[in-house]
Amino acid sequence: RAGENDIATDLMVEYYRQRASAGLIVTEGVYPSRVGKGYWRMPGIADAAQIASWRKVADAVHAEGGKIVMQLMHCGRVVVLANRLFAAEVIAPSAVPCPQPVPGPDGVPAATAMPRAIAPDEIPALYEEFAQAARNARAAGIDGVELHAASGYLVHQFLDTASNQRSDAYGGSAENRCRFAIGVLQAMADAIGAGRVGLRISPGNTFNGMAADEPEGNFAPLLQAAEGMKLAY
Repeated sequence: RAGENDIATDLMVEYYRQRASAGLIVTEGVYPSRVGKGYWRMPGIADAAQIASWRKVADAVHAEGGKIVMQLMHCGRVVVLANRLFAAEVIAPSAVPCPQPVPGPDGVPAATAMPRAIAPDEIPALYEEFAQAARNARAAGIDGVELHAASGYLVHQFLDTASNQRSDAYGGSAENRCRFAIGVLQAMADAIGAGRVGLRISPGNTFNGMAADEPEGNFAPLLQAAEGMKLAY
C-alpha cells in the first residue's frame, strides 16, 4: 500500500491504527535499503521522507495504546525490476535466480531478475544497512525491529542450500550459512539494543525456491547464537 517514493500512506496509518488493540503489531515487510526492494508498493525506511511517513503510523498505534515493530525485509534475489521504478542492483548469496515468478506492477506474475553474487568485502556494508534501518525505525518512533529471515528473502537465501552455493566463509556448512544472519542480528542489536530486536524464521518453508532441507540442523547454529543475544523474541 506504499505511496510515491515508497512512503507509508494515510491508508497504512489507518490500517495499523485499527489493529493497535492487539497489543503488539508487526508491520508488513519494509526494505532497509533501495537494493532490498522487490515488490510493487513495498515501503521503505531508507530516507528522511520514509522515516517521517512511518512516524505517523507509530504515533497512531501509540495513541491507541499499542506497540509496533517494523519487519525489515531485504528481498535479495526476489525482484521484478519493473516493481522498483528506480535503478538498483539485484544481489544474492549466489548468482542463482529465484525460480518462482513474482507479481509485477499489474499483479501478473513475472520472471525475477538474475542476481549478482555478493562479494565477501561487501558484507560489512550490508550489516550496516540493516543497522541503519533499525536506527531509522527508532527515529520514526517504531518500538523495535524484526529481522525477516524467512520466506526465501535475502537472509533466508544465505541460510538455504538452494540459493547459497558459496565456497567462502558464508557458504558450505550450516555454521557458515548462518554467519550472515548472525552478523545482521548483531549489527541491529548493537545499533538499538537487543531488547528491541526480534527474529522471524521459516525453516521448513519452500517459498521463493527454498530447498528447506534438514531444517533442524541447518538452523541450529543461528538459534544458538540468537539465544545468547537476549533478543526481544
